[in-house]
Amino acid sequence: MLKITKKVNLNQRYLMIETLSQFIKQQYPMQDALNMCFELFKDESLLVLMEVLKQGQPIEKYSHLLYKDDLFIEFFNFYLYRESLDEALMKAMDLCKQKDTLKNEIRKAMTYPILLLSGVMVFSIIAITYLQPQFNQFFMSFDINFTLLQQTLMQLLFACPFVICITFIVIGGVVLFFTKQLKSQKFNELEKWFHYPIFNQILKKYISIKFCLYYKEFLYLGYDLHTILNMISQKIMDSHLQMVAFELIEEVKNGKDISEILDQFMYFDRHFKLIFKLSLSHQTPFTLFEQYYKTSIMLVKMTTHKFIQGVLPVLYGFIGVYIIGVYCGMILPMMNMLDKL
Repeated sequence: MLKITKKVNLNQRYLMIETLSQFIKQQYPMQDALNMCFELFKDESLLVLMEVLKQGQPIEKYSHLLYKDDLFIEFFNFYLYRESLDEALMKAMDLCKQKDTLKNEIRKAMTYPILLLSGVMVFSIIAITYLQPQFNQFFMSFDINFTLLQQTLMQLLFACPFVICITFIVIGGVVLFFTKQLKSQKFNELEKWFHYPIFNQILKKYISIKFCLYYKEFLYLGYDLHTILNMISQKIMDSHLQMVAFELIEEVKNGKDISEILDQFMYFDRHFKLIFKLSLSHQTPFTLFEQYYKTSIMLVKMTTHKFIQGVLPVLYGFIGVYIIGVYCGMILPMMNMLDKL
């Protein structure tokens, strides 16, 4: 098998998938469509895909060659069971675009606070490594001694940025560990995060949105509740959703009403529970779940911006207090010394 040596950037990847979808829609043979895409984009993964398809391998087994993204692979394989190949490519790609747009907006919102904090860190390093020793030497040359309280306050002042930096590193490490476990598809390991309020809300929203994506597509095909739950628990690749659907099925088997089950169900957020219960008696339940999905994505964006807007004043305040503290700690003793001359 050929080795992939050349990488394609994300925008070009999306354009390549869209072009391949259009070629297939125009009823070109798969090998011809892949070959034309290779001539256009020079992506060597297409050559590998052509080779495995010639050997009679199913495309869903090698969908990662088109785009090595868990969301794309998962939903491409899902859509492929009920849509044509070109539609499966486009729908899976559209979901990835929505995800990337959301990630880029969050990164963009976080950039300014991180740069602001980084600036404080650089200033504090300069102040500690250069300015403070210079001022201490200057004060010692004039026999100016600081009290224990003054020395303690100065040390705490200069330590603040490093404490904040370490705090952010610890928080970042926890978030990365949480993300890793979320991607690991081990539901038992993920369950422990439900005991922490912040991660509890994040997990509920994550599971609700992803469950909604599958559920509404099955609804669109005309399946009933019990059939959908069985299909999610048996045919979907995501082990988290499989366990969620399995628990719902077990509760139904115990004779409980679905509305009662949803009220006590710990894996969905309150908004999704409400939509789910409304859908049971709604004429067009698909539209309810479609609206929930769009609203949830907007709420995630709004919550991120709201968080940033709340963090910025805190950072501004800290920077102001920090700079004033450095000024008071270094300049005021010099002013007192001049007053004594």
